[in-house]
Order: sequence, then C-alpha cells, then structure tokens
Amino acid sequence: MIMKKIFLIIVLATPIIAFAQHPKMNLRLFGGVNATTFIYRIEGVDADKVEGWQVGGGFRVMKKRAFVEMDIVYLDYGLTIDLSEFEIPEPLTIRMRAMEFPINIGWIPVKTPVFKWFLYGGLNSRFSIRGRFIYQDQKEKFKPSELDLHTYNLGARFGTQVDIAMFNFDFNYTIGITNGFKGKARTNAHSLQLSMGFVF
Repeated sequence: MIMKKIFLIIVLATPIIAFAQHPKMNLRLFGGVNATTFIYRIEGVDADKVEGWQVGGGFRVMKKRAFVEMDIVYLDYGLTIDLSEFEIPEPLTIRMRAMEFPINIGWIPVKTPVFKWFLYGGLNSRFSIRGRFIYQDQKEKFKPSELDLHTYNLGARFGTQVDIAMFNFDFNYTIGITNGFKGKARTNAHSLQLSMGFVF
C-alpha cells in the first residue's frame, strides 16, 4: 500500500518537475539613447563622438541561472558640426542609420519573481544602412561607402540588465573588433547604449 502511494506521488510529480526544468522565454521591447566614439590610431587625430537613439526587440531564454538573448535593434546616430568659424551661420548635421543583431549569453546572479539581475557578454553585428546630410533644411542621402564607412562591423558586447516586474533596464558597452573605416589606418568604434523597455 505504501509503495503504491509512493509510486502515485512520483507519477503525479514527474510532469511538474519536468515542466520546471524547461527553459523560460521572455519577449523584450525597448528604446533608449546611445553614444559612439570613433578612435583613430593616427597620431594627432582626435576621436569623433556621435550620439543618437535606438529602438528594438528580441527574446530571452532562461534556464536556471543561465540565459541566451537575441535582439534586433534600429539605430539613428550622428553629430552636428558648427561651421561658424568658416563664417557659415548654419550648422551641418550628419546622421547615420544602422541595424544591429546582438547575440548574448550570461548569468543571473539575482533571480526572484519581481527582481532579476543579468550579466552578459556576446557579439554584436552592425550593418550601416544609409546616412543623410541636413543643411539649411536641405536633406541629402548618402551610402556608407561614400564616407569610407564599412557596411558591416563586428563588436564584442558586455552589459548588464535589471528586470523589475515587467520593466527592463539595460546598459551595455560594445568594443569594435573590425575596422570602422575603410583604409589602412586603424579605427575602432566603441559604443554605449542605455535602454528601457518591457518584458513579456
């Protein structure tokens, strides 16, 4: 009789245990701001700094305290050049649009039903789509190659995230692996992103 009860408990508990071991998936939608620095390996040439915004989405798969995350991100970034020293009153604005496809893996040091803290690293693929000049309300589009920009750039990404209930906060830093500009001179693009979003 006791053996039958034990067997019945095992049979009933097995699906619950098996379900608990299945990975859990979350969807994530987010938006935020970014800053990119182009560092030239040329003596006497200062770094260029550009700023912008991003929106994106993706999914995260968690199993115990490990997770994998894949996103699709649309970026718009650039800079405004003051031309007053050349006696030109209107500034020149240069904007670039790009798509990013980061793949991250990481660890969850804190995991509660309401609060989760994530640490991660991975690779980020960035594809420059097109850019535009804005001067005196005139807009001109250009291809990345016209400014000697590579269409594809690979970066190593490190970051941290926090989930508070359904809200998500993400801060990451990407170190450029490939050359940012065409040519022999080495140029690395380092990027910071701060995003806020929702998890479902």
